Amino acid sequence: MKRSLLVVVAIAGAACNGGPRGQVVQSIPTDSTEYFRTQVQQMTTVSATKDSLFRDLAETTKLLADINTELATVSTGKKAVEPVVSPESQLSAAPSDRALVLKKVKDLTARIKNSEARLARSQRQIKTMTGQNDSLKTVLADFQTTIDGLNAMVDGQKSTIANLESELNASKAQVTTLTQEKVTLQDTVSAMTTRENTVYYIVGTKKELMDKGIIREVGGTRFLLVTRTGETLKPSENLDPSAFTAIDRRQTAEIPMPKADKQYKLVTNQNLSFANLPVEAKGKVRGSLQITNPESFWTNSRFLILVEN
Repeated sequence: MKRSLLVVVAIAGAACNGGPRGQVVQSIPTDSTEYFRTQVQQMTTVSATKDSLFRDLAETTKLLADINTELATVSTGKKAVEPVVSPESQLSAAPSDRALVLKKVKDLTARIKNSEARLARSQRQIKTMTGQNDSLKTVLADFQTTIDGLNAMVDGQKSTIANLESELNASKAQVTTLTQEKVTLQDTVSAMTTRENTVYYIVGTKKELMDKGIIREVGGTRFLLVTRTGETLKPSENLDPSAFTAIDRRQTAEIPMPKADKQYKLVTNQNLSFANLPVEAKGKVRGSLQITNPESFWTNSRFLILVEN
C-alpha cells in the first residue's frame, strides 16, 4: 500500500518536474471559466423564465375562473328576472345590473389578453435561449398545449359575452319600445280622462242664448196672434262646445253668476240634488251655483245652460 502511494507521488513529481512550471494549468483553455459562467447564467435565466411562465399560466387560469363565475352570475341574474310579471321591473332593473357584470367581464378579458401577451413573449424568449434542448422542448410543448386550451376557453367566453351584449341591446330596445308605448298609453288615458271629465256651461240672457242657437222655445200658445205664452226653453239639439266655457268637473265645484243681483234658471237637466239648490228654488240660482258631488251632478248632461230671468 505504501509502495503504491509512493509510486503515485513519484509519477506526480515526475510530471511536475518534467516540464515548465504551470504547464497543467496552461492546458485548460483560458476562456473556460467565462464559458461555464455564461452557461450557468443562461440556465438560471431560463429557469427564471420558466417560473415566470408558470406564474402567468396560474394567473391566467385564475382569471378564466373569475370570468366563469361572472358569467354564471349574469346567467343566474337573467333567470331571476324572468318570472317577474311587471315589464318595467323585468326590463329596467335587470339590464343595469347585467351591464355592470358585463363591464367586469370585459375588464377580466382585457387582463387575460395582457397575460396571453406575456405568455407569448416568455415562450419566444425560452425558445431563443434553449435552442435544441430536448427537455425544454417538451416543457414548451406542454406549455403550448395549456395555452391553446386557455385560448379556446377565452374564445368560448368571448362568444358568451357577445351573446349577452346582444341580449342586453335587445332588452334596451324592448325597454325603449315599452317606454314609448307606455307614454303613448298614458297620453291616451290622460286624454280620455280629461275628455270624460270635461263639462261645459254658459250663462246669458234669453236673447243672447237664442241668437247663438243654444236654446229654443218649445210648446206654448199664441194670444191674439201676436203674443205667445206658456212656451218652455229647451237646449238645442246640436250644441257646439266651442260656444261654452269648458271646465274640469273634478276641479270646479262652484260656478259664479255674472250678476249677483240677478236670478238664473237652469234649462238643462242636471241633478240638482247634488247642488246648493233647495227643492223650492225650482232650479233657480242666485249668486253662485255650488256643486257638492260633481260626478252625480253632471251625470244627466255635460252641458249646463243658465238663462237670466
